[in-house]
Amino acid sequence: MKKNWGWLFSKVLPKLPIFLLALPFAFLMRLLRPIIWIRLIPVSERIGHAVANTDVYLLERRAGFESSKAVDIFYPDRPWKCNRQLIKMWQRLIPLHDFVYWIAWVNLKIPWGSAPHHYVSIRNGRDINALSDDTPPPVSFTRKEEDQGAALLRAMGVPVGSRIICFHGRDSAFLKVLRPEADWNYHDYRDVDINTYVPAIKELVKRGYYCIRMGRVVNQEFSWKHPQVIDYATGPWRSDFADMYLISRCYFYIGTSCGIDFVASLFRKPQVILNIVPMSHVCAWSSNYFNIFKKLWLKEEKRFLTFKEIVSSDVAEYMDGWQYQQRGLEVVSNTPEEILDAVIEKEERMNGSWQTNDEHEKLQQEFWGLFQPNAFNRVFRARVGSKFLLQNRQLLLGKYNAIYSNGA
Repeated sequence: MKKNWGWLFSKVLPKLPIFLLALPFAFLMRLLRPIIWIRLIPVSERIGHAVANTDVYLLERRAGFESSKAVDIFYPDRPWKCNRQLIKMWQRLIPLHDFVYWIAWVNLKIPWGSAPHHYVSIRNGRDINALSDDTPPPVSFTRKEEDQGAALLRAMGVPVGSRIICFHGRDSAFLKVLRPEADWNYHDYRDVDINTYVPAIKELVKRGYYCIRMGRVVNQEFSWKHPQVIDYATGPWRSDFADMYLISRCYFYIGTSCGIDFVASLFRKPQVILNIVPMSHVCAWSSNYFNIFKKLWLKEEKRFLTFKEIVSSDVAEYMDGWQYQQRGLEVVSNTPEEILDAVIEKEERMNGSWQTNDEHEKLQQEFWGLFQPNAFNRVFRARVGSKFLLQNRQLLLGKYNAIYSNGA
């Protein structure tokens, strides 16, 4: 009984005033249902979904895929530890209010009739109808914010007019800060060593770019120091505004199939996405995406799984590290050389100096031919690194043997 009273005083009573304040709005929303259908839509606390779910919703609403009968009102989900600049920018486009969270919370507590007013996107941020390539960025900065951004670049030592590359490598630090009570170890197979990027960043610097390492909280510094390389993630400039502004200014973006990558998508930036795993979750719908993948080493047979073996099995959708362990698989990250090749190919494609050939194009067709339209992708416009496919043609064409070993 003491435990029940303690729960009442600690959990219920503090929310009672808010509950009573939000209750009339929840009832009114239901009463108006025959006349005005109101849906309450959460904006996720995690940056990837906060960006992509809303972006895809807007794309599909304009294209007529979303219901035009509903009046949709948005709210920041709780606990909100995401980017406040993003919220400000969304509020310029959509009705998005903090208090609506409590109306949605009350609505879900009241039985019989909550479902029509509670909306969660079934797309989960995936532009499966390939609408983004033909649509400009939905958000923009005010004149005051542009001035603020220019001052930020000057403070960081980036000359006016410089070409910027933003790069990011996923590690476990951010989620441990976002939700320290949760066990995030099941996601460790997605992590990368940011210093495997060093050869690629050195080459970009040689070509005149300023390279900015992104991130809010990270496990390690970027080891190579150079005046044109700025470790923003460990520096003094970090802010919600800067997270958004810097990516909006980049020539292209280098990421690892992580939430912050979708900020680059929001601004329609070309991207090199490294170390993709699981394979089925590749973002294939936009020509802005240029991809290479982690490989899966089958320990018992001492060989890599072929790409067809991955795509045609449930391995392509493994989202938990224990699944790989149970299957006897080691997740192998991209080498510094693979990363260098992918980044330079993308840079040369963008400046028009890349020379493709028939074999490159044939391997592209072979790779995307492994996939069928599904819940993750209906349209396949992205590319895979040409050298990555050439160096792994055994895995692409299904020709492997026991001596094709890890690191060979």
